[in-house]
Amino acid sequence: MSPPAFGALSVPALAGLAEMAGSVLPGLVVAALVLGLAGAVLLVPSWLIRGLLAPLNPQVLFCGPGQERRLALSLDDGPSGPGSEALLELLRQLELPATFFLIGSHLPLDPSFPRRALEQGHSLGNHLWRDERASALPRPVFLRQLQATERAIEAAAAPQRLSWRWFRPGQAWFHPAMLAWLAPQGYRLVLGSIFPWDTLRPPIWFVRRFVAINAHPGGILVLHDTPALSGRTLQILRLIIPDLRRRGYRFVPLAELV
Repeated sequence: MSPPAFGALSVPALAGLAEMAGSVLPGLVVAALVLGLAGAVLLVPSWLIRGLLAPLNPQVLFCGPGQERRLALSLDDGPSGPGSEALLELLRQLELPATFFLIGSHLPLDPSFPRRALEQGHSLGNHLWRDERASALPRPVFLRQLQATERAIEAAAAPQRLSWRWFRPGQAWFHPAMLAWLAPQGYRLVLGSIFPWDTLRPPIWFVRRFVAINAHPGGILVLHDTPALSGRTLQILRLIIPDLRRRGYRFVPLAELV
C-alpha cells in the first residue's frame, strides 16, 4: 500500500522536511541569539556595561553610583582648534560642566585651551600623547606619554592649577597591568557607560535616540572634540541636553558624580 498523502506531500516527504527543520532550527536559533546580542551591544550597550563590565572591573570608572538622575559629560581627543572654543561657548550657554580628556600632541591646535577650560570650571583628563590604542603600548612608552602629556597640559594651564585624577586610554582598551602602572601616578581610569558611536558618524537622529535609550542615573556620556567631529558634537549637545533635562537629568562634574 502506498503511504497516505497530505496534499501534495507524502509521509516520507514530511519526515524529510521534519528532519531538515530539526537540523536547520538550532542554527537559526543560534543566529537569532547572535543577532540579538549584536543588537543589544549596538543599541543598548549601557546595560551590558553596567551589568557585566563594571562589576568585573571595579577599579575602572564606568559610571557613578545611586539612582539620582545625574550625568557627567566627557569630551575626548581635544583640543581641536576653533571647535574647542565653540564647545566652551556652548557649554557656557548651557551651564554644562564637562571633563576634557586631552591629547598632548593636539595642544598646539589651541595652546591656551587648558587654562580657559579650567577658568570656566571644567575638568581635565589625560588621554596620552597620541590618539592610538593605549593597551598596545609597552610600559616605558606608556609612562613616557602619560608624563609628557601631564607636563604639557600643566604648562598650558598655568597659572591655573590642577590635581591629576582622571585618565582615559586611547580607543578605550585597557588591561590589568595598565591599572598597576597608573596607580602610583595618582590616576583613576575612566571609561563611560553612554558611548553613542559618534566616531563612526551615524546620523544625528540615531545619536539622539541612542542617548535617550541608554541614559541612566550615574551615566558618563562620551563624545569627541576633533577637527572632524567637533561640529557634530555641537549639534548633538544642542539636541540631547534639553531632551535629558526634560526627563529630570542634570549634569554634574565627574568628581561629583562619583
